[in-house]
Amino acid sequence: MEKLDHILVCLDLTEMDDFLIRYTNFLVAETQAQRVSFLHLMQSYDLPQEILSEFPDFKKPISKVVKEELEDKVSESFEPTSGIQVEVHVLEGIKSDTLLQFTRDQKINLTIFGKKVGYDGTGALARRVMPLTPSSTLLVSETVTPKIEKILVRTDFSKMSEITMKTAVSLGNKLGAELLALNAFKLPVSHFPQYSDDDERRLQQKMSRHGEKEYAKFMKRLKLDSAAIPCTFAYDKNYDEALLLYHHGIINQADLIVIGSKIKSEFANVILDRTSEDLADVEKNIPVLIVKDRKQTLGFLEALFD
Repeated sequence: MEKLDHILVCLDLTEMDDFLIRYTNFLVAETQAQRVSFLHLMQSYDLPQEILSEFPDFKKPISKVVKEELEDKVSESFEPTSGIQVEVHVLEGIKSDTLLQFTRDQKINLTIFGKKVGYDGTGALARRVMPLTPSSTLLVSETVTPKIEKILVRTDFSKMSEITMKTAVSLGNKLGAELLALNAFKLPVSHFPQYSDDDERRLQQKMSRHGEKEYAKFMKRLKLDSAAIPCTFAYDKNYDEALLLYHHGIINQADLIVIGSKIKSEFANVILDRTSEDLADVEKNIPVLIVKDRKQTLGFLEALFD
């Protein structure tokens, strides 16, 4: 993920907005972003003139009324440091298309969505656009405290994991946060019914030792100290990496889970990987940062829509 030059915060005129504005205020103060845009998307409403004439207040465009309301709300709760550009936008149109176009044109680095735990809402918009938006995505529930003192990073030693780790290290340095990593591995024991429980345990131990060597190589490539960011190697027996990550985050009191996601080239597979999708579920209330490779995603979008 690139520097946090331009952060986008998606608002929906609910109680969630107040929390997101406060959380963004905390994040901006710590990361020194240069520009923050607050955006509300609304469907276009074309009311007949005879109806508008019956309601004088409707002479002012609804989008302008909404924008004024949001500007008041932002000015009350958002206290940016000097030099930060703050904008409020209200756009009409097909929500997903409009949001994708906005993030692309405005060169957004990070898009923040609310993940409602107690408030009403489905998070449908976030799920539709997360796979395609070129920016990284941060999902935050209203139940969390605005702080990031410990960051959990998912790694599988891939190229995308390199980008993810660099992002986490950069954030950790800015926030003064402690970092820890998790590598979830699977075993093909289901294909070998003759394997005993002892065989499975021995294979787990071998896989863990192999993971330790790979992690050391991975961190060496990044010129990072593997001892400074301890990695846990967990057996994903039930093929539920998201649950392993979430439980590890809970046990270690992580304030943020950072996971890399890459877009697939086939149109039928334009989806987030399952782990990213599962971590977006409302019952998992640790904030999740889904890191994107902006160049790769933009290249795909250009091929798809241009």
